[in-house]
Amino acid sequence: MSAVLFARRTRWQALTRQPPAPALRVALLASYTADPLVPYLGLGLHDTGLPAMLAVGPFQQVVQQCLATDGFLAEARPDVLVVAQRLEEAGDPGPSGDAWAAELLAGAEAAVTAARRHGALLVYVLPPVPASRYGPADAMHADGVTASATAVRQRLRDRLAGDPWVLLVDADEAVRAVGDERAYHPALFRFAKVPYTEEVFARLGTTTAALVGCWFGAGCRALVLDGDGLTGGAVHLLPALRDLRAAGVRVALRATGVDWWSSADATDLLSVLDGWVTDDRPRADQLAEIADELDVAPAQLVLAGTGPAQSPPRHVALGPDPAGWSDELRAAGLTDRLPARRWSGGTSRPAVTPTELSLDDFVAGLDVHVDYRPVTADGVAEVAEVVARAHDFALAPAPPAAALAERAADLLAIRVRDRLGDYGTSGLVALDRAGDRWTVDVFSLSCPVLGKGVEAEVLRELTRRAGAAGVGEVRVRWADTGRNGTARRFLSELDGVAPADPRVRLRAAHTDADNDATAVRAGTTTTTHRATTDRATADRTTTDRTATDRTTAVRR
Repeated sequence: MSAVLFARRTRWQALTRQPPAPALRVALLASYTADPLVPYLGLGLHDTGLPAMLAVGPFQQVVQQCLATDGFLAEARPDVLVVAQRLEEAGDPGPSGDAWAAELLAGAEAAVTAARRHGALLVYVLPPVPASRYGPADAMHADGVTASATAVRQRLRDRLAGDPWVLLVDADEAVRAVGDERAYHPALFRFAKVPYTEEVFARLGTTTAALVGCWFGAGCRALVLDGDGLTGGAVHLLPALRDLRAAGVRVALRATGVDWWSSADATDLLSVLDGWVTDDRPRADQLAEIADELDVAPAQLVLAGTGPAQSPPRHVALGPDPAGWSDELRAAGLTDRLPARRWSGGTSRPAVTPTELSLDDFVAGLDVHVDYRPVTADGVAEVAEVVARAHDFALAPAPPAAALAERAADLLAIRVRDRLGDYGTSGLVALDRAGDRWTVDVFSLSCPVLGKGVEAEVLRELTRRAGAAGVGEVRVRWADTGRNGTARRFLSELDGVAPADPRVRLRAAHTDADNDATAVRAGTTTTTHRATTDRATADRTTTDRTATDRTTAVRR
């Protein structure tokens, strides 16, 4: 990470310790882990005069979260919804990219529906062109990656660009600006599903913040030159300053003390200045006076100079070589404007129109299959890692691997696959079998398989096994971890899950895991189970444990 990006993240951390009152609520949904975008988007919005409360939803659940009427978006209540999808997570492209187009257009349609439902501005991030599977010969293939991706991107643009409540950000521009070799982070993607480097996320965040600022009327209306750092080089700014004034941007100057007027720079700049303040007052007071004098909002000021960034307002850092200052100002996007159509029709949001794709239809079309397998001693480490990462759907804090190893016979690994791919080991169930009731005290699923009906299908399978063993109840015991809202919402609607065996009762029970002797406690390897002297129950349990290799299809 460069020193510049590190400084920006440090500023963001300082802001989060004492956050200002938010002007916007922003929700992010992506097919990958989008958390690295938060510091740059949040800081950009703050510097634009729109401090925001940002919330990141579970990754690879764009359609599910957008079509659901409850869940993450209902809790976030966004003013701005940012949706980012990648082609790499959409499976095989198919002929001419048709399969890619179907997946991403479904996500885009769902995002539009969700934004309308919540009265939010939608920011859709167009996916970058993936790496070619044909190498240098890709351009020679009509169904090559570049051709297919370009066609999909254009179809997305055609669908979304005409909506006055949708802004488009192009991730391909960020990737190309950084360069392929520096844009992607393969190791971090394998570990945490973070595809890009900090440089790409920084560009995406800055661009998104600038567009949102323009949409809410916080674009640049006046450029303020920081005269303290322009000594001897102001003449190099004149070409860019004349261009800015021609585009309607006012130009002003602030400096410390009246001595600035005795410099050669004063003569060079005087002809292009619409106002100035040169005295010994604090910078903030000077900028407030300039905003008042030019009749613009303080958030619409942009400060340009060679000194460190100031917040607010937005800052354009000029490099050490004055000869490049004009080019740096031109590249800062100060004259960016949204199409005029975005300002017509007032601020009322179009009514929600029914989307052709329902959540049930989407899940049914995925052709989801769930495999259940016993966990051997060699496999404990793998499932323990899955449980440790499953924050959104977990019943309690993750137990350590050693605790799971001690009860390997109680564990059932969950593997999930659908038409988009095989997700491998995606979850774990741990059963405390005692008497006429089985207790599920570990049930964790990774984000990519959530919202596909896997949650309910696993419980149906457990009730089938319980019925076969003569057990009358399956109880799911859970505790609030502060991060498992997805699991809490699912369990609150457990009545909607029909047991596979009608003789088996399925219910959820809230408990304090720290005080429940049957829970696997995080941080300890001690696990207590209730004993049973019922020989028939023991026989049923043994029979069930030997029948763990099984595959079921998700039903809606």
